[in-house]
Amino acid sequence: MSGFPISEIVSERLALGPVEERDAAEVHATWQDGLFVRWAPVGYPYAGADLPTAIEWCTTGAAIRREDPGRAEFALRPRGADRMAGLAGLFDTDWDNGITEIHYWTAPWARGKGYAAEGVRAMAEWALREVGLERVLLRAAVGNAPSLRVAETAGFRAEGLLRSAAVLRDGGRTDHAVYGLIRADLGAAAYK
Repeated sequence: MSGFPISEIVSERLALGPVEERDAAEVHATWQDGLFVRWAPVGYPYAGADLPTAIEWCTTGAAIRREDPGRAEFALRPRGADRMAGLAGLFDTDWDNGITEIHYWTAPWARGKGYAAEGVRAMAEWALREVGLERVLLRAAVGNAPSLRVAETAGFRAEGLLRSAAVLRDGGRTDHAVYGLIRADLGAAAYK
């Protein structure tokens, strides 16, 4: 396969679909949020960016990102609602080996509702069942307790630790916990 199919994913409470201009206000609010900024990768150009940049990211930027055969990203929206609760995306896909990595964030208003874990699990299952990949990798900073909970609640298995894997915004470094989900894991319960 040379890229991800255009698709919409539906889970128990969420509809996952393309990022659109209507999502710009939630994207902008997230980029201003202290928790998001704290764990955003150093060099991430959008932490703290303005609303016009968020609009561009949701329109032109989203179209450009969709052209990358190794990426797929979905806005997480509660079913029946028009508000973006977060984002889940696949990136660095190795089609030859059937491996991709997932990342995610939750809008400040949607935290604590389980949307990230539900969206991450739905997207990972789609990648493994529908797209035909063999493995979804997830890395999270060990100090980012909410992100670690998402990984575990979504059914990813802890596989190890990458020591000193990322630079923090304060100039320090952090370890990354490594999780994986493979096709054989899909027989397990969908959520804990």
